[in-house]
Amino acid sequence: MIDLNWEKFWRDQNRILEIFFDFLIVEKGLSQNTVFSYKRDFKLLSLYLYNSAWFKKNVSPQKRQKDFYHSIDNRFNKNKLASLRHLNHKILREFFYLLKEKGFKNTSRARIHSTLKQFFDYELKQKNISASPLEFIDKPNVKRSLPTILSEKDIDTLLHFIRKSPLKNDSKAKQKKKIKIKCLIEILYSTGLRVSELINLKIQDIDLKKRTLVVFGKGGKERNAYFTTKTAKSIIDWIDCSSNKEKYLFPSHSVSGHITRDSVNKILTEISSELGFSKNQLTPHKLRHAFATHMLNKGADIRVIQQLLGHANVSTTEIYTHILDSETIETVLKNHPLEKSLG
Repeated sequence: MIDLNWEKFWRDQNRILEIFFDFLIVEKGLSQNTVFSYKRDFKLLSLYLYNSAWFKKNVSPQKRQKDFYHSIDNRFNKNKLASLRHLNHKILREFFYLLKEKGFKNTSRARIHSTLKQFFDYELKQKNISASPLEFIDKPNVKRSLPTILSEKDIDTLLHFIRKSPLKNDSKAKQKKKIKIKCLIEILYSTGLRVSELINLKIQDIDLKKRTLVVFGKGGKERNAYFTTKTAKSIIDWIDCSSNKEKYLFPSHSVSGHITRDSVNKILTEISSELGFSKNQLTPHKLRHAFATHMLNKGADIRVIQQLLGHANVSTTEIYTHILDSETIETVLKNHPLEKSLG
């Protein structure tokens, strides 16, 4: 069992990391959710630094992520994070080696490497360290897989389902829920918004005449998103139906004042089940993928898609062209006369 007395070990390091986290939020404009994921990576390293023997024996990626980090929290004073300024590449090399030995995937190890690199780059810039201990440790290679997308037929099925008029014998609450779901899904597919951008949408940021949204994306970057005439009607129906006088388009009684990611995912899971879609086939990100891929398929310029999605680099957007390439190849192989001939 790990000693719970962290005061002496973490006294100075807690202050160092809190300054770094403030820098990520204030200057780099990262969201609280992103910074929280950074903190989880530091907790993992902290566990190794404080008691490597316990780490080797107990840490496993097979545990559900929620349970895994909960077990770490139970062994840490939550405000005491890892000691990092005096690390060397040998310590970090062993840490990454152990992660690999314990079965952590390349994607997880690459994410942790990126987290630590941001910290050491910051420390170098502040002249708190003379060299980065990550300098000679390569980031694990991650093969970029093509995301699975909803086909245009899937989208037609989805839109037909949510656009059904509420039944006369439906309760007011059920009618209201249907109108809300229709509005939410149409916005996601019509604009390609991230789920974080959707839940933070404010009524004042919507221009129904111009059919535009002001969106604050990653890093707090502002951009415009555009929606269809049918989506505009869905928004009007939802605002009228809900008598919404709140600042958020989708308000709730949560601490934030708006619906949560979990609420959106729950709605889409229920719809997916009713339509007979496979597990995880319908998610906010799958609708974002569908928006981009279908727009490209209809001839939209990739630079326009990049702008609409809020991608900093066009290389991120180009993955959707690879999806179309793979679909084209599959179509040729499936339908070409030579493929069907007997030889």
